Amino acid sequence: MAVLGVDVSKKTLDVTLIDEQDQKHQAQFKNHAQGLAALKTWLAQYEHEGLHICMEATNVYWEACAEFGYQQGWAVSVVNPRRIHGFAKSQMRRNKTDREDSDIIADFCTREELRLWHPPTPEQRQLRAWVRHQRALQTSLTRHTNRLQTCKDPVVQASLETLIKVLRTEIQQVEQAIHTLVHKSADLRQQFAYLISIKGIGAKTAFILLAEMYDLAEYENARAAAADAGVSPSHYCSGTSVKRRPHLSKVGKASVRAALYWPAITAIQHNPLVRALAERLEDRGKPDMVIIGAAMRKLLHIAYGVLKNQTYFDPHYAH
Repeated sequence: MAVLGVDVSKKTLDVTLIDEQDQKHQAQFKNHAQGLAALKTWLAQYEHEGLHICMEATNVYWEACAEFGYQQGWAVSVVNPRRIHGFAKSQMRRNKTDREDSDIIADFCTREELRLWHPPTPEQRQLRAWVRHQRALQTSLTRHTNRLQTCKDPVVQASLETLIKVLRTEIQQVEQAIHTLVHKSADLRQQFAYLISIKGIGAKTAFILLAEMYDLAEYENARAAAADAGVSPSHYCSGTSVKRRPHLSKVGKASVRAALYWPAITAIQHNPLVRALAERLEDRGKPDMVIIGAAMRKLLHIAYGVLKNQTYFDPHYAH
């Protein structure tokens, strides 16, 4: 199978094709519909029985290319940019250009077993857009509320109060739209029911998981899902003298980590599986933040389990 490494930017796609004779071919195309059509025409001149296209998850610029590749029937993989960066360092690749990056991505794709990507459904895509919009509105509301608390000018105060009122109304409307969307879709409604059956996970956290990790049940295992969310532990030890405190890797979806923080604290109190884990760690003298991080990871493992097995949470599962 031929491999296509794609370095994605806002305006261009730099590509490296490794054909079935291990010959490399490079080109550049515009990152829009006409550019993707030109990419398909360019690929047609090289014979190959199949194609595996690989790219980094760079902002949202990769989505059109990945969607196009999926529609063509190509195998598509979208990977964390840090994996590519680490691979480049391991290969002693010192140059940093778009063409060189596409070459590195192609080499990476030939040597690694990569998880295949598939696009979200229209409902999942809409849910993700609305959840992200609600989060942006909430961030803006927090910022303006903080400004109002320190503002002394009456004109600015009035303006801020108007903005805050509008933002609160918008947040409520978007939240209602999210509820309506989820309950209109049979698949989303059932997945939502599985997630909120987990003690510690409420509606807002469930919406974020469904939006940002729409393919959660399709990961190879719970550890892979936790690694993608960045809630896996990171250890730093060297010899007998260098040993730092473990922490979350934070190489992954920041929005998911943020969404799991307070639910983890709640789960430590009310979820028997998470509480048992927290008690074991506390007995071993682990600090509070390590315990909370472990609880976040445990919650995501449980979420993976209920969605994978299509079942409601069983608090007595351990027994």
